[in-house]
Amino acid sequence: MLTLRTPRSPAPGERISLGRIKELKLANLESTRSLGGALGWGMAGALVAGPVGLLAGLLLGGKEDEVTFLATFKDGRKLMATTDGKTWSRIDDTWRRHQRPAAA
Repeated sequence: MLTLRTPRSPAPGERISLGRIKELKLANLESTRSLGGALGWGMAGALVAGPVGLLAGLLLGGKEDEVTFLATFKDGRKLMATTDGKTWSRIDDTWRRHQRPAAA
């Protein structure tokens, strides 16, 4: 299920079954760095492995994926939305499983 918060339905939001989606495709994938996340990982790395851990934490920490995707519903409506990489993976995997024909 997708839950969309809209002006007409701000809480709890409109719930849309993934089975109502005819087509789902990735529009854009962007990796961003969070300064707070990088600093947090840097401090954790420093505590564990000293200066080398600090550097590794700063370089590797705080990376986040932002995904924009397009969904076309069976009723003709279309949706463009942005979410994080983990949520996109769950949506895409679940939708693809629903699209497979049942084994006879």
